[in-house]
Amino acid sequence: MIRELQELSRSDIYPFHMPGHKRNMEGSVLASAYGFDITEIDGFDDLRFPKGLIRAIEKRAEEYYGADRAFLLVNGSTTGNLSAISALVSPGGKLLMGRPCHVSADNAVELRGLKPVYLEPETVDGSGIPGGITPEAVRKALRENEEIEAVFVTSPTYEGVCSDLDGIADAVHEKGIPLIADSAHGAHLKISSKADVVTVSLHKTLPAMTSTSLCLVNGSKVREDEIKKYINMFQTTSPSYILMAGAEECFRMMEEEGESRKKELKQNTERLLDAMKDHRNIRAVGEEIIGKQGVFWHDPTKICLYDPKGRHSGEEIYKRLLAQYRIQPEKAEDRICLLIASLMDTREGFDRLIAAVRGTEQEWARE
Repeated sequence: MIRELQELSRSDIYPFHMPGHKRNMEGSVLASAYGFDITEIDGFDDLRFPKGLIRAIEKRAEEYYGADRAFLLVNGSTTGNLSAISALVSPGGKLLMGRPCHVSADNAVELRGLKPVYLEPETVDGSGIPGGITPEAVRKALRENEEIEAVFVTSPTYEGVCSDLDGIADAVHEKGIPLIADSAHGAHLKISSKADVVTVSLHKTLPAMTSTSLCLVNGSKVREDEIKKYINMFQTTSPSYILMAGAEECFRMMEEEGESRKKELKQNTERLLDAMKDHRNIRAVGEEIIGKQGVFWHDPTKICLYDPKGRHSGEEIYKRLLAQYRIQPEKAEDRICLLIASLMDTREGFDRLIAAVRGTEQEWARE
């Protein structure tokens, strides 16, 4: 798609069609981006019914994730969650949901008039973050609620907590119903092939533009045409070709550089955790939580900093990193400050973070 957009921008074809900027934004700092911003014109496929350039991107995603079918999304994983729940649970039906979950899942419940049954994970000792969902908890809930039509689980969570998705899928499939996995924060990970529908946000942890996501379908419990019907309901009819071209570039980079970048990211996260192993005043959530409160695994790219002594809040850590060390975290929660690392982070960036936590440790040790 990128090559075709370049050829179009250099051609003498005049655009008497949307969008209104007509690819004529000379003088703008975004001029090059506007040159690629088009609508569904001849030769550029149609996201609602892709057969050409867009379908080729989806096929690359299917190969990368090992999915039976991939649907490209330009409205984020919100579209995937809304579509999966709508396609798999009848109006007014029961949905088993792990909490906390993304607002899009709550919105699907509201829109469809569903009767949610919630699974509340325990809090992970020390850090205060929510734990995972266990297969045993799912089985118990399904025994107690015979009318449940599907199960919705978030893994990994915002804080990097991963549940046993394969085990949960086995429990769900024993009842003959599908599992929906919101893996928006796990696009860089191996996604469970046992989950029937999986949403991943390319933009959260891979080199893709904001709002670029995928809805992945596996197995025979889900009708692809039903999922696609709802995707076309919830997704814009004016998709950004810049976003879609960015998804194509994302898969090119992952195919050519993915393994080396994953190796470098692993080395950097290990350096950070090693630098903090003797800290008593500021720490990062790590492997020590695996096996506790339903945590099957923890994603080290979700760097959850906290004060184990409980004297400093996540907000205090957040403000300190930004004001004193010029590091912008993702968000602050009650106990933790969350930073998100990706395959595009540099060694220098991690060096700055290591220096920041070292300086914080030394200062708080003097209090």
